[in-house]
Amino acid sequence: MLEIRNLNIRAGKFTAGGISLSIPEGDCHAVVGPTGSGKTLLLETIIGLRKPETGGIFLRGLDLNGLPPERRGIAYVPQDLALFPHLTVMENIDFSARFRTTGANGREELVAELSAVLGITRLMERSIRHLSGGEKQRVALVRALAAGTTLLVLDEPFSALHQGLRRELWFVLKELQRRYRLTILMVTHDMEEAFLLGDTVTVMINGKIRQTGSGREVYASPATREVVDFLGIRNLFAVDIAHSSDREISAWCEELKKEFVLPASISPHQVPAAGSGRGIGIRPENVVISKPGAAVQWGDNFLDGTVEGVLMKGASHTVLFRPAGSHRVIDVEVADCSFRKFNPVPGMKITILLRAEHFFMLGD
Repeated sequence: MLEIRNLNIRAGKFTAGGISLSIPEGDCHAVVGPTGSGKTLLLETIIGLRKPETGGIFLRGLDLNGLPPERRGIAYVPQDLALFPHLTVMENIDFSARFRTTGANGREELVAELSAVLGITRLMERSIRHLSGGEKQRVALVRALAAGTTLLVLDEPFSALHQGLRRELWFVLKELQRRYRLTILMVTHDMEEAFLLGDTVTVMINGKIRQTGSGREVYASPATREVVDFLGIRNLFAVDIAHSSDREISAWCEELKKEFVLPASISPHQVPAAGSGRGIGIRPENVVISKPGAAVQWGDNFLDGTVEGVLMKGASHTVLFRPAGSHRVIDVEVADCSFRKFNPVPGMKITILLRAEHFFMLGD
């Protein structure tokens, strides 16, 4: 439905380049990245507020380059929502009438249905000034969709809301996507938001796309060191490839004084050559505190060591583990129910298990 082909954008000294994305009908595509990575710049170009230096933007095969925003058939909710504070809710929604793609009768039915789904029917005569943050968010969504378009572009729309309300609106948006078969392009810096809402996730850093894939792919197998750093994964280790085949890879980690036997499938492109260096990593929630006498399977990698510290995070805890004979600290994410069983405290001797299939390997 939406095709972005080799888009290059310049804003002052900042350049976002070589951007290509394909968003099928009915999908939600989440673009994530740190502040200043070019996410909003990309959206502004797609909706027509900026002109690209090169590249194409196509909606259902129609070249959008040169078309003004109101003729692109895109519903847009900016980060500040852009509601008119001096107007009522109904007057704000009526503003979209000039851009409607359905007939007047069809539009009235759509507004009534959207208002009921989003729970703002009772607010129609109220001033925008007298709405809560969540109510304003719902009004902005109704206004954007009231024109009848099925392509919705969102610029960090939930960033100003507290966590409970944000989660509530995440599920509302997924219901809207399902009910109206919306195609959604959204940008966010919140990884939980991206993984929950996005059918596809793109990581954008310093104006470049670093990785695109399903939420599961990006979550479990970050492709580059930049993506790893953005995701906040600290369990990354340098290894030397001792042996490799189509089935398995033997990798020596000097800082842990440990040889890992890994499945060849963790290499993102091709099996690395013996003698080459790579980075391997593992997410903290995939590191397990081992029970004494646990049965050993292929690919089980055990490390003995000491608990350096414990960070409480509510539903989970981060145990800081230092392997014996190493200066590295490994993050271990433990659910609260499991934490209560082991009750690790600083100074305690424990053993952790790192299963081979849970590692990821960075490319060259």
